Amino acid sequence: MSASELSVQSETSNPRRKRMIFAVVCGVSAFGIVGASAASLGGITGTGLGADVGVVASCDTDGVAVDFVNGYDPTTGTYRTTAVNVTAINAACNGDAISLTLKDAADASLGGGSSTVAGGTATITLGTAASSSAVTGVAIVING
Repeated sequence: MSASELSVQSETSNPRRKRMIFAVVCGVSAFGIVGASAASLGGITGTGLGADVGVVASCDTDGVAVDFVNGYDPTTGTYRTTAVNVTAINAACNGDAISLTLKDAADASLGGGSSTVAGGTATITLGTAASSSAVTGVAIVING
């Protein structure tokens, strides 16, 4: 290969190399912009929804007590849970909404309802009475 052929070859490969480097830089920049956009989606606020993780302060951190209100159903010959009294709720929760769901052994919902916390207590009447023998758990959310 002569010196003139070598200089022609290096001149033609140089623009290709520049284009390749330019393409790589553009690709990396595009991924950086997309990553920055996704990172800015977050920010849990009362009026927005984003991809973020944050600690949500609770008005009651030491738990609550539940008392089930059961009644005999002569039609089915079983006891049914018709309401739940929730007590020992921290006073900081007064005026907040409280929702409750009864669960069975498979964690399936047996029904639920909602109310408002007043004086550290709430009585939640269920929309549909649940078989008392099927109730194995309860999920409670206090939303203020």
